[in-house]
Amino acid sequence: MQQNTSTPTASTGGKVTTKVKLIRAAERLFAENGLGAVSVRDITRAAGARNESALHYHFGSKEALIRAVFADRIKDIDGKRLTLLAGLDQDGSSGDITRLMEATMAPMFEACLDEGGRLYATFLMQIAADPRFDVDRLMEDLAPDGVREVQQRLRAELPQMPEQTLITRLRRLPAISISLMADHAREVAGGTAPSLEWAIAEAGASLAAFLTGEPGRS
Repeated sequence: MQQNTSTPTASTGGKVTTKVKLIRAAERLFAENGLGAVSVRDITRAAGARNESALHYHFGSKEALIRAVFADRIKDIDGKRLTLLAGLDQDGSSGDITRLMEATMAPMFEACLDEGGRLYATFLMQIAADPRFDVDRLMEDLAPDGVREVQQRLRAELPQMPEQTLITRLRRLPAISISLMADHAREVAGGTAPSLEWAIAEAGASLAAFLTGEPGRS
């Protein structure tokens, strides 16, 4: 059976497609139960699909579906991040690493205001903890424009940082960002979250300190 590889949006012509239903069902189940505890049957049943072959038709494998869930919301987040980066250029603050990190985190935190975004944050934590997946590589593959732009700007602003230190910190940045997003999602869900503006500013300052701190000594 030929695999359908078209990229879904939230809906097509006002009708939610089977492919989108599978993505949404998988996102919730993975977030609530973990990647390894969810079967193909669980996902197809939750999506209301007629049989298990629907998942294989649309995605080819469970692992490919996991990548599709990852990509589904990250594209919107990445697009908003690029808009914020352009704003930094316009107001002359493009060289401020704290502001750059605020622009990186703002779309992720804003996504947590919606239940689907909070589920996505929990799903991302599952991805980050699973040795089968490299979050840094997934970000580069599935949200390349914003991630590449942020990395290029950080490199330009940290020319004195030892190369190995910079490589290590840039590699760790996606996982730390996901952890911050998931923590904010938990606070929002529990009704204990600070203001969005403060949360973004604090995350930006924290990440800037991580990136600019003194290199470790061997």
